[in-house]
Amino acid sequence: MHYFVRTLIAAASLALLASCASTGENTEENAQDATAQPQGVEQQAAGQAEAYSYPYGQAPSNYDAYDTSGGGTANYAGGGQPAKGSTGGSMVSADRIIYFEYDSSNIRAESRPVIEANARALAGNSRAVTQLEGHTDERGSREYNIALGERRANAVRQVMVAMGVSPQQIRVMSYGEERPASGGQDEQSYALNRRVEILY
Repeated sequence: MHYFVRTLIAAASLALLASCASTGENTEENAQDATAQPQGVEQQAAGQAEAYSYPYGQAPSNYDAYDTSGGGTANYAGGGQPAKGSTGGSMVSADRIIYFEYDSSNIRAESRPVIEANARALAGNSRAVTQLEGHTDERGSREYNIALGERRANAVRQVMVAMGVSPQQIRVMSYGEERPASGGQDEQSYALNRRVEILY
């Protein structure tokens, strides 16, 4: 009987060790899979480029980091003066903000030069990464505004990719109505809140 109990304990221990080892966390096969495709890669429909989405501040370490305070230490199109009317968070240069019409994600003609200048800067430095943050005014539901902010950021992303910027260099984020540039409740304030900010 004593031999049977000892054998049963040994078998249970081996089963426990085998189950812990089979998680695959440190196997060579999984390590090769992880290097073949970065975490967060989303495959798009056939014929379209891949889009990479990294959590904010978590881009691969081989990318350069840039000051997002609008301080102008980077030699990009964002070295201008901070935008007027910002109330919270870090200030963003006016030449890194794209404004939109009410309930629209269409790029306005006067915003194209801003996008093109930033796209040239990104295309010229393949190690640079930018985050496009979509924002809306407070009208509409929270869910609708999050989706609208994302559509706006993706519209800017499409223009940048068409100009030669690698999709891996662009992250898209939507804050909807959560981070207003102006706290007023008039049309001028709403117009300042309907924007995409280009952060390096």
